Amino acid sequence: MMEWDVNYWAALVSVVAAMVIGTIYYHPAVAGRAWMAAIGKTPEQIKADTKPTLYILTAVLALIQATVLSAVISWAGDVTLVGGALIGLLLWVGMAVPVISNTFLFEGRKMVNHVISGGYYLITLVVMGGIIGAWG
Repeated sequence: MMEWDVNYWAALVSVVAAMVIGTIYYHPAVAGRAWMAAIGKTPEQIKADTKPTLYILTAVLALIQATVLSAVISWAGDVTLVGGALIGLLLWVGMAVPVISNTFLFEGRKMVNHVISGGYYLITLVVMGGIIGAWG
């Protein structure tokens, strides 16, 4: 039987990394301008809609991702930086991409939204996996 073997310190550091990645990735100089255009919002609207609760919930969701990713890395037995990053990549391909794609297909969103969201999760899961794997 598999044990729930999670490195909670690595998971918490991964949450911080995910929040930093999101801040950089969705900055207007990176993907933020294209993202806002694709969802039809202005920087002012985004700022007005962004409440502290949003960041708290985002961190909680990232903690869930990091905790499950840590368990999967442990179960796979490849607790290294490269092994963790590869497992993050595989989970992105096998879990995140299908979920994001299905959502976008049924919501009829623009392809640019799909690419931007997928890119964020690709970077985040690979980095989180690398952190968790390197932590050992």
